[in-house]
Amino acid sequence: MTMGFAFVNNSRINGITSLNSKMGHFNFFSVHHFNITDVTITAPGDSPNTDGLKFGFCSNINISKTHIGTGDDCIAILSGTTSMDISDVNCGPGHGISVGSLGKNKEEKDVNGLTVRDIVFNGTSDGIRIKTWESSASKILVSNFVYENIQMINVGNPINIDQKYCPHPPCEKKGESHVQIQDLKLKNIYGTSTNKVAVNLQCSKSFPCKKVELIDINLEHKGVEGGPSTAVCKNVDGSARGKMVPQHCLN
Repeated sequence: MTMGFAFVNNSRINGITSLNSKMGHFNFFSVHHFNITDVTITAPGDSPNTDGLKFGFCSNINISKTHIGTGDDCIAILSGTTSMDISDVNCGPGHGISVGSLGKNKEEKDVNGLTVRDIVFNGTSDGIRIKTWESSASKILVSNFVYENIQMINVGNPINIDQKYCPHPPCEKKGESHVQIQDLKLKNIYGTSTNKVAVNLQCSKSFPCKKVELIDINLEHKGVEGGPSTAVCKNVDGSARGKMVPQHCLN
């Protein structure tokens, strides 16, 4: 990695540029009360494993006024991370703002209290992404997430919850994911999707997603397939109101 922070409290980074990292740009482990502002992260879109900002077992993190273009997740939020506020961030190229992957290892902890607002995703493979392994070794809770005022510009998968995550198939199947996702609000998410499925909510059959709230979603399809954008829901309990493009599929 370019820079790593472990067991660092009450600190900040400001005005730093990370260019063409060999792997991850900035990694954070067991970091608490940490502010990140005016940071620029740049690497080619096809550079492997170059996560921009990666967090594990962190709390009270604030990220703002930051531009990330890289070959992996712009921001990766892993096990045990709580109370995180992300605002005024431009992401692209990259794989979006990802929670996970979660559930693969036994010692994982809950992830809760995430706010993501005033974000632009431009040309990314994903935008809002939560990924959990199908055959979970841990039973954890992912809760109290708010995504608000987010623009998607030609994003592959603008809203993507994948509880059958398998990056290198075939994956061993030992049942459904044991990661519970609940209290998830998505408000004023708009723009264009390069895939027809603009809203993909594929939750666990054993632990269905609960209290998922969609408010004013406007994601139009702009891809080679033609036709309007669509939504796919599996094992999701929630509600929708306001403008809905694509038409929602919640129970």
